[in-house]
Amino acid sequence: MSGNIAVIYENGVLRPLRPLNLPEHTRLRIQIVETGEALTEAEKAARILLRAGLIQPQDATEQEPISEAERGQAADAYGEAGPLSSWIVAERDDT
Repeated sequence: MSGNIAVIYENGVLRPLRPLNLPEHTRLRIQIVETGEALTEAEKAARILLRAGLIQPQDATEQEPISEAERGQAADAYGEAGPLSSWIVAERDDT
């Protein structure tokens, strides 16, 4: 396996930010390049939840962009129901 992967240095250990498809005890050579990016509160929270096993990492999926026609069909389908605000007002009136 060759390539680049983002890692974080925590508690004296470099930890990959996504799973690596490597056999156990594989030795690697790394090059340290500091990105200088600070973590947002959301990223910190996600990492805590990930470490606690409360969420699972999601693999990136490659998806083809949807066509103009498909976007139009989706917009028409969503538009038939009317604006969301009218649904909210109607629901409030029912209670």
